[in-house]
Amino acid sequence: MTEEDPAVDLSGKTAIVTGASRGIGKAISLALAQAGATIVAAARSDKESPSLPGTIYKTAEEIEELGGHALPVRCDVTAVDDVENMVRLAISTYSTIDILVNNAGVLHGANFQQAETSDFRSIWEVNVLGPFLCTRAVLPIMIPRKSGSIINISSGRAESTDTRNSAYSASKAALNRMMIKLAGEIAEYNIAVNLLYPGMTRSEGIIIRVPADILDTLPPPSMVGPPAVWLAAQDAASYTGKICEVKKFGSEWP
Repeated sequence: MTEEDPAVDLSGKTAIVTGASRGIGKAISLALAQAGATIVAAARSDKESPSLPGTIYKTAEEIEELGGHALPVRCDVTAVDDVENMVRLAISTYSTIDILVNNAGVLHGANFQQAETSDFRSIWEVNVLGPFLCTRAVLPIMIPRKSGSIINISSGRAESTDTRNSAYSASKAALNRMMIKLAGEIAEYNIAVNLLYPGMTRSEGIIIRVPADILDTLPPPSMVGPPAVWLAAQDAASYTGKICEVKKFGSEWP
């Protein structure tokens, strides 16, 4: 396969990517595969949706067509049994897990007064509980090996002060704090934990939400690939506990 970045070689490494059926998750899966990693493409989307195209099987198929290796796994990241099954399948198929990308997320635009209790619960279960469960499940594999990289897809909304996206913004702020603390907690095991702000991209989820004139100004999800690949190659000794913006990759970081 052609590498996404010739300076990064992930050959022999296995990566779990959640929310891998479309958008940023799919783009990261393809980029990691192009750098040599074997991919566990995880998401709830195992069947086509009229409004949101893409499945875990299509992502895996595209990786295989490019000469890579991928295992599609249906997984609801808020369900303990699903997460544990995903990790079991990854280990039984590829023997190890070197990289985890916590990408699965729910976007919600309501302000505080508009948000329903059901919305709040759904957002926090996917955006905070999901990364907690997935990370907790892979740490017993990474810690004994003293190696691993955990990448969390967060958002600049975690730091915004406007009235939009109230519950969503709060969930991403919580994710940031949880993972920054984890980075310090497991640094002794040489495991990198970082957060990545992709910004708005022309993903399937955004296409159905914003007007065409705005869409034309947005970059494709593939722009998230190179910084994700670089972060995947890091360990606690090289780069950890950082919140990184995709648009600043190569200029202000690494």
